[in-house]
Amino acid sequence: MMRRSGQSPLLIASALALALSLAACDNSTDTPPKEEAGPATDGGQPAKSDDTGDSGEQSARPVPAKLTHQMETLERRPQGCDGDDCPVFEVHLQVYDGQPALNAAVRRQLTGQLVVTGENPTTPDSLEAAADQFLATAAGVAAEGSHGWELSGDTKQIGRWHDLVTVAINSYEFTGGAHGMPITQWLNWDLAENHAVPLGRLIASGQEEAFWNAAEQAHARWVEKEAPSDDGFREDWPFQQTDSYRLTRDGVVLHYDVYSIAPYAMGQPQLTVPWSALDGVIRPSYRPY
Repeated sequence: MMRRSGQSPLLIASALALALSLAACDNSTDTPPKEEAGPATDGGQPAKSDDTGDSGEQSARPVPAKLTHQMETLERRPQGCDGDDCPVFEVHLQVYDGQPALNAAVRRQLTGQLVVTGENPTTPDSLEAAADQFLATAAGVAAEGSHGWELSGDTKQIGRWHDLVTVAINSYEFTGGAHGMPITQWLNWDLAENHAVPLGRLIASGQEEAFWNAAEQAHARWVEKEAPSDDGFREDWPFQQTDSYRLTRDGVVLHYDVYSIAPYAMGQPQLTVPWSALDGVIRPSYRPY
């Protein structure tokens, strides 16, 4: 069971480690310029513009000027195994004060990413269940086949735009082979309306094609910069759509996992679609002006 620090520590063989820290994590560098962002709300963040594409209802839910969080940590190893080669499950989770719905969404996404690769993987229903599944799988591997295995995850607020906060949800699996497999999903959450904002909700009605055309142009610029002399790169690693994004002063940043639009050695690419290419494409409530 995952618990927060401040409770009486319980020492068990599975080495369940809990830690608690309080920290502010607002990323104000991605907030639109004050003179462009419109009037401020009671929470200190710019108010949203009128947007006929939304419900039109204004939420009275208070929006914090900054998010604070506590840190939950869960670590488990096989009973009696203390060496560096022991299979290890480890999670570091930011838990945001006064944001139960956001916390549940973050936990649910992270849990869904912590699935041991197999022929018929089962998605666990909790982080504790994910740890159990991983250790049971490692225990079923013959001899020393599970030495060095790792399944880990962490979450971190990486930005804020108006009332939209972006949380990076990262996971990493290593079960042998040349390298492990990292996965990252950016979750965008509207603090005022208290729900997730998928990319489809960000794009104005009927502007999906225009958005992805602009994104494909950003991809072409990225390829020209990263692999200018590789004539086959574009054919081997063609442009793909993604649902992982965040908003910045420069534009809409799209995130891609390894092996999506580039080889593993190039890491997790990011494409920036500039605001200048998105006039009329993004809903007014999410534009910088």
